[in-house]
Amino acid sequence: MATVTRIVACLAAAGVTTGLIAGVPAHAEPRRSPVDALAPLLGPLIGPLIGPAPEPAPEPSPPRTRDSYGNTDAPDGVLRRGCRNYRYSYTVTAPTGEWTLETFLRDPTGDSIASGAFISDADPSTAGARFRFCRSGTRPGRFTIRAKLIWFDHEGEHPVWLEPSRFRLTRKR
Repeated sequence: MATVTRIVACLAAAGVTTGLIAGVPAHAEPRRSPVDALAPLLGPLIGPLIGPAPEPAPEPSPPRTRDSYGNTDAPDGVLRRGCRNYRYSYTVTAPTGEWTLETFLRDPTGDSIASGAFISDADPSTAGARFRFCRSGTRPGRFTIRAKLIWFDHEGEHPVWLEPSRFRLTRKR
């Protein structure tokens, strides 16, 4: 406020305020302060001293569906004898470049039989991967891949469970 008072005093001394603050007739609108009357003149002078006006808050974006954060996929195949690698793929579309992805494979009985972990610092956002498990520990049928994505920003971590994907493994005859 002291800066505004000094500027008003300087302008008054220079005669700039002549006619702007002069007597107001009784039938006029309520009196305004000298600062209000000088606002159009003071704005360009004071603006650089107090900085720019704050920007309006951004419109909130609509909520994302969990399938928009990424997905997993695996081809149907054959459940082979012994312990084998079975391929699958993942895609991450996190709002930021900092994320982790955990994948979990469930067999037809609902048991968790394998898992995987990926991190943005070391892994691409789209890639192929492999689950390793043994035929003796499961049976043929419909398998489910569940994936938990955690993405990070200045507010912290944001966990999202992706839509599960499913594939079939049949017994070799």
